[in-house]
Amino acid sequence: MKEEINKLQALQEIDLEIIQLKEQLLLYPPMLKQLEHNLNRHREEHKALVDSKKNHQKTRRELEKEIEFLEEQANKKAQQQMGPKIKQDAYDALKHEIDQFKKQIGELEDKILKSISEEEQLDSTISLGEQNLKREEEESGSEMQRIREQIKSKKERLALREMEREEQKNKVSQPLLAYYNRFYKSYGPNVVVFVEGDSCGGCHMRILPQVMVEIHKGDQIVYCEGCRRILVSPD
Repeated sequence: MKEEINKLQALQEIDLEIIQLKEQLLLYPPMLKQLEHNLNRHREEHKALVDSKKNHQKTRRELEKEIEFLEEQANKKAQQQMGPKIKQDAYDALKHEIDQFKKQIGELEDKILKSISEEEQLDSTISLGEQNLKREEEESGSEMQRIREQIKSKKERLALREMEREEQKNKVSQPLLAYYNRFYKSYGPNVVVFVEGDSCGGCHMRILPQVMVEIHKGDQIVYCEGCRRILVSPD
């Protein structure tokens, strides 16, 4: 009987590892997804900075064109001022218009200077961001590769253990295997447990002295009165 229990224990060990491998394999896809999500987020943040710089440059070019237009208008008005027969009130009106053009030009130039300053700050941020993004891509790539290798390794191990399970279950007697399968279906594969002191290693219920004797003999299958697990001696 002890040999039968040993065969069942071997099956249980395989099942416990199969469960562990399946649980580990479930953890890896979210890990890969999170790494990819973080990397994409940082790529988008970096792209937003680059786009912001492009927008600054576009706005600055528009401001420069507007300044060119205002300067042309101011020059035209200045030429009109130089007319030989221009009256004073017309001269003053043109001067007022020229002054307004110059004021607008000054305001636009201030905007350009501010934009240039912001671009310089963006350049510094973008440069640092490129370095950080490159480092993160390398680190994330390495971590993803490591995880994929773990997935491959554990899938191979799982396939091997499932094959071994098929072989091992055929070595266990049908009545014992049927009991194991019923218990496994309801409570999991922890069917065979060692005695811990004078208690069941599963539910920790105390075992009677005469039952302990039977367990140590190993001549028959002994079930825990509390949880119905199969009790075996650790010796």
